[in-house]
Amino acid sequence: MKNISVAIVTYNNEKTIARTIESLLLYWPQFAERKLYVIDNGSKDKTLEIISLYHDRLTVISSQHGNVGFGSAHNLVLPYLDTDYHIIMNPDVTILDNRSIEKLTQYLDGHREVGMVVPQIQDEAGTLQYLCRRNPTILDLAIRFLPGNVMPKRQAYHAMKDSDYARPFPVEFASGCFMMIRTSLFRSLHGFDEKFFLYAEDADLTRRVNMIMRTDYVPTAKVCHLWERASYRSLKMMRIHLKSLHTYFKKWGYRLK
Repeated sequence: MKNISVAIVTYNNEKTIARTIESLLLYWPQFAERKLYVIDNGSKDKTLEIISLYHDRLTVISSQHGNVGFGSAHNLVLPYLDTDYHIIMNPDVTILDNRSIEKLTQYLDGHREVGMVVPQIQDEAGTLQYLCRRNPTILDLAIRFLPGNVMPKRQAYHAMKDSDYARPFPVEFASGCFMMIRTSLFRSLHGFDEKFFLYAEDADLTRRVNMIMRTDYVPTAKVCHLWERASYRSLKMMRIHLKSLHTYFKKWGYRLK
């Protein structure tokens, strides 16, 4: 029997967290022992009240310093982890069927050179979200922040649309909305780089994984992601996003294109 842990970081997610937890409970594979952790970043709404309804099926970890950021909050679970595989999951993601976690587990079991996997990610209408990307460049990120459909071919290249999303392929930059990683690898990397408060920490983690093993996309596993894209609607979130990108490029080098 496999041991699989799941970590979900919450911050005022009363609208989505119950559905996320319910999907995990409903579609958890019978062959795997589940260790579910919810790390709360100081929610002010009813998130903690909702989570408390599942007290016998999960462990709640509360940040002692309010909202410490996505990566730092996920790292609070590191001392508890003794599993084979670890899932990093957003509070706006739901599992879509009872085979998805199994498929990811089987893929890691069968590919010893792969350290992390990501599923096919859909929106609520079932439309594919192209969230497998190539490593960020200044050009790619500038295009994303510009209004309108600027340089569509370049956007498609960055989103790896030249790859076949119906088949597995290696990923340079995987979305942190849902990842399954070998727990031993996650621990050896000391989790996320805490210099990132929010955004780009997933690009950084994927890059560090790929220096040791490989990250693969597994389309037979499927999840639904609401994808609010808050940094495109909020000046505050955009500033946080830009700061994280500066941190990323300072660490990995400023590549124009």
